[in-house]
Amino acid sequence: MLLLSVASVDGVATAAEQAKAPGSVPAGCAYRDAYPPDGGTNIGGVPTRYKHTYTPYAGARFDACANTLKVYYGGYSSPRYAYYEISYTYPSGRSWYSWRMAMGERQVATVSGPAHGDWNFKVRACAHSIDEGPSCTGWSPQLFLHAV
Repeated sequence: MLLLSVASVDGVATAAEQAKAPGSVPAGCAYRDAYPPDGGTNIGGVPTRYKHTYTPYAGARFDACANTLKVYYGGYSSPRYAYYEISYTYPSGRSWYSWRMAMGERQVATVSGPAHGDWNFKVRACAHSIDEGPSCTGWSPQLFLHAV
């Protein structure tokens, strides 16, 4: 199993990150955003976020200059849920893995290199009960990101 360095940051990306657009990237650098091959509702944002009814939203962006991949997720603040589960596949990975991340309206998780390759992500909000085990929302749309 590959161990990835992940950092979680409460809230939206900084104003400087939001202001960066593909046209303002230094020469030789580029952003690449994830998209849902099987569809989902586009709710906007930078990068674009997608969701299904009654699911958290998810979006992802690869920054070629920093060699980082950021996963944007959220949409739930109910005390009923205790954590977000981000399920992912990574380049050369053969199965799905998952992270448990903090709850909140707008969250960001950063994968610090190696971030190149093909990634898939999906997110759900979960609660955990001693008697019943985990109880979760449906999954957000599955996102695909070709990070090159």
